[in-house]
Amino acid sequence: MTGTAASGRRALRVFYIGAGDPVDPRSGMDVVARAHIAELAASPAIDLTGVFTTLPADTPPPAFGGVTGYRADTKTPSKARKLAHLLSGKLLMSIGFASTPARRAIRAGLAAKPDLIVVDHIQTLANVSLWRLLLGRTPFVFIAHNVTPDTLVDGARLRKSRASAAFLRVEAVQAWLIEALLLRRAARTVFISDSDARHYRGLTGAKGVALCPVIERAPISTSPAIAPSNDIDHRRVLFIGSPGFPPNRAAIDWITRSLAPALLALEAPAIVTFIGKGTREHIGTPAANVETLGFVADDEMERLLGACLCMLSPVVHGSGLKIKMLEAFAAGAPVMATPLSLQGFEFMGVPALLDLDQPETAARHIFALAQDPAAVEAARTHVRERWAAHSRQREGALVDTLIGARAGRTG
Repeated sequence: MTGTAASGRRALRVFYIGAGDPVDPRSGMDVVARAHIAELAASPAIDLTGVFTTLPADTPPPAFGGVTGYRADTKTPSKARKLAHLLSGKLLMSIGFASTPARRAIRAGLAAKPDLIVVDHIQTLANVSLWRLLLGRTPFVFIAHNVTPDTLVDGARLRKSRASAAFLRVEAVQAWLIEALLLRRAARTVFISDSDARHYRGLTGAKGVALCPVIERAPISTSPAIAPSNDIDHRRVLFIGSPGFPPNRAAIDWITRSLAPALLALEAPAIVTFIGKGTREHIGTPAANVETLGFVADDEMERLLGACLCMLSPVVHGSGLKIKMLEAFAAGAPVMATPLSLQGFEFMGVPALLDLDQPETAARHIFALAQDPAAVEAARTHVRERWAAHSRQREGALVDTLIGARAGRTG
């Protein structure tokens, strides 16, 4: 959008820098960043331009709302390029998003002197120097998707290779230093969960704000992709996530090795359905009550979430908001999750029903739920009502935060 805001004042010129992952288009930073772009692009108070980079893939990068998409370079970077990458204040893990055309576009965009820069996820630093942000005169807002050092340290625990684990721990220290500088220098930091905002309160003070994203879904009553409640499949329990991400792999292994056998022992009429790239290969020959669908299109995932008994999130590793939970709540699906999976979703009022040390208890709960259609509908109604309330409360909050950041307000 360009021109003038509804109040008669000139729209805030925002230059957005983001990144996503077409290899897994439901990855956290991709889903959240696209929601942020859509939210800003829809506001007449924001004049949005920017650059969105993706990892190399067959799918084209997005270009909407004034934000232009670029693919990362496909060449393996030289040692000199990696050193230059590190010296400019970037994580080595972010080099996969380095894109020569994106860097040129960002340079030109910043030269146009926007009112405000938005840095959405630490990975976006692949194409803009940290020192350019810290020493520049243009204020910037940092959108932090998780506690990156914690994620890296936890990832090291799941690595079998000692060398790989050591590298992740070194990178965790680097990430902490970079995030600390960003958090201290940013005009405002937007965290996507309350727990992350509390974690970093000492660095951000009043400049840190927690805004759980809103991803819009068509109303359940009118969307052909989402089944009405009387078409609920009281057998199907969903898990969504690729085993390529270590916390997901650990969760998949717990389901197949502990929960699924417990359901079989109860003779529960339940089928655990796995959705995600690589799940078929990772699981191999499934048990009688397990099916693997691999990657599915968005409309099919919507249909499955709208018709399932519940979605599972037995995640006990990683940090930050769990995006699969976000999508389940937006689709009105009941969830069975661990306390870590529900972190940041306290406003949903959903109890943590999964304890990985007690798979039999989880199996009994699923068995009881499958025999009680009224309980399933009550759970769905609760999720829909809480999500609708969150959406109303969240409306316009990101735009207001950016405007406040430009004006220098901290309240």
